[in-house]
Amino acid sequence: MSETTPTKPICFVCPKCKSPLHSTENALHCSECNRVYPLVGDIPDFISENLPASVDPSYRGIKFFNILAPIYESWLWQTFFLALNGGAGSTSLRSIASFVSETLEGVIGNVLDVACGPATYGRRMASPDRSIYGIDFSMGMLRQGMKYITRDGVSGVHLARTRVEELPFENAIFDGAICGGSLHLFPDTKLALHEIARTLKADAPLAVTTVVAGNSPGAHSLKRHGGHAFELPQLQQYLSEAGFEGFASKQDGTFITFSTRKAASRM
Repeated sequence: MSETTPTKPICFVCPKCKSPLHSTENALHCSECNRVYPLVGDIPDFISENLPASVDPSYRGIKFFNILAPIYESWLWQTFFLALNGGAGSTSLRSIASFVSETLEGVIGNVLDVACGPATYGRRMASPDRSIYGIDFSMGMLRQGMKYITRDGVSGVHLARTRVEELPFENAIFDGAICGGSLHLFPDTKLALHEIARTLKADAPLAVTTVVAGNSPGAHSLKRHGGHAFELPQLQQYLSEAGFEGFASKQDGTFITFSTRKAASRM
């Protein structure tokens, strides 16, 4: 990649009406629909604080993810999660990070990191010519990510609390995307994929890690708690309907990594 290519910054838009936002010291304001989104430190919060207590299924388990944040990248949690999904040991945080890096190799510009957690993969990919925009519904994860970013002196990583079904970005704004370890948790997979595709430029790559159907405790637990353990044909159909093409995957137990691209014909 070129070391001199400037990255054009992205401005957040209202996730509801997609209108531009103007900022004050403590919030972002939408003059079109009059919504106000507070800033928690440097993190815009596009989710009303009362939603986790509502019946919205996308907020099941949010307290768990807030608690999990400090150990999410630990060897203990990664080993447990992979074992839960029948992993044979060939998959690790390092191997997933390598897969993500290879999938987005050569991508210059802005990258969307969906359900980024503590910016696990995004902050490892940020560079002078590649900015990362990470979103997650867990403020605990995002705050932990900010701690790592500060600790490691990483620049070019921007975090926001929002729902994947209502991304605060304009159409066709990203040059690539990551969705690491979360697709199986979204209440509406089709809507999530369509919204990710909406924000991607034509031919932009997407790197995903998720869980597919199989005989593992993790897959069975997902089904019991309203998550998804995908059948591969079903997953490929969802991707095609959302406007993605191509599918290259690697499976370890019921844990799968795959890459795809926004179809050039779907602007």
